[in-house]
Amino acid sequence: MPKRKNLNRIPHNITKSFFGTERYYNGGYMGDWLLNAAKRLHLTNASLDVLQVSFSPTELNIHPLTLNAKDLKAIIDKELLANGFDTNFIKEAVIDFKFPDPKIYRTTFYCFPYLVDIDGKRYDAGRIIEEGLEPEFDPFDELNIYPTKKQTGLLDKIKSLFG
Repeated sequence: MPKRKNLNRIPHNITKSFFGTERYYNGGYMGDWLLNAAKRLHLTNASLDVLQVSFSPTELNIHPLTLNAKDLKAIIDKELLANGFDTNFIKEAVIDFKFPDPKIYRTTFYCFPYLVDIDGKRYDAGRIIEEGLEPEFDPFDELNIYPTKKQTGLLDKIKSLFG
């Protein structure tokens, strides 16, 4: 018989995975991308629907964040199967974010992940503190989002110089 108490760790695991150092994209970790975007949009709150791979507000649906958020559903599925549950057992998986005053807390933000199963039981991880680690950058600059455009543009300039 599967034990639901084993599911309590999943919200923590997906949050730590999303903000882990293995998730680096052109100049920043996911915490950097999210924090810089939140600062530019003057956000105090945001959320990620893990199962839909969708951020709220929608302006946060930028390629580096959604690219890395896609992996989180597979982590949930793996944990469910390892604990004897079907992959459709979880009906909602959300990470809520709170961004304190950036003048006081320049690099810190808070995560509140939770899951809801098919019976309506909620699994909370409580508050998880995350932070941006890299120097500030523009998360909405196309050259940061799609770094290969930098190389293509440079190659075009070189070709034009040398005929």
